[in-house]
Amino acid sequence: MKNNWLQQIQSMLGDKASAVGGTEGLGKLLAPTALGGLVGVLLANKSSRKLVGKFGKNALIIGGSAAVGAVLWNKYKQRVKEEHQQEPQFGELSTPADLRAKRLVQALVFAAKSDGHIDADEKRAIDHSLEQLQVGEEAQNWVQQAIEQPLNPDLIAQSVKNEDEALEVYYLSCMVIDVDHFMERSYLDALAQSLKIPVDVKQGIESDVNDKKRELV
Repeated sequence: MKNNWLQQIQSMLGDKASAVGGTEGLGKLLAPTALGGLVGVLLANKSSRKLVGKFGKNALIIGGSAAVGAVLWNKYKQRVKEEHQQEPQFGELSTPADLRAKRLVQALVFAAKSDGHIDADEKRAIDHSLEQLQVGEEAQNWVQQAIEQPLNPDLIAQSVKNEDEALEVYYLSCMVIDVDHFMERSYLDALAQSLKIPVDVKQGIESDVNDKKRELV
């Protein structure tokens, strides 16, 4: 299948790889093969395992706005900006590419553990997979740090500087989480609140993501 579920996930991450450093450090983690492997091992035993099983670990790069549609994406951006109108600098700045990619990897890890936690066996499996993928010590350490961090949406939202960054974090999280547990629902709600995603935008993104997932079944 040409545009599968994991391709949609990598669309939120893969286009950052060249800006971060290509085949070195975190950039290597964002390369297609490594990222596909990371997504697979993170979600293998989680709520999205059915999708992982169906669509494998292959991933290609597409644009975040292209996944939703430019017109709708711009509408969402305007609504998010309105929610941040008391923050004069919001929308005027952007996060450096390396930190932005790091944030999205953190969001991926948080989404993967939103239905509970990643236990010791799963941590070892992730560590082993990252070693096999040869992503490098820096990238491997960052993934493990993200696993150890408390599941707090504010940790992700506090560094978001504009509408695109807020939307890509929420869209990615919705793609990863197949809501079938109250903890996952609670996490997404809290993340939307931290990012100041308006209710209509939140519902629109979730509806769009659910439609895409149904198309892949």
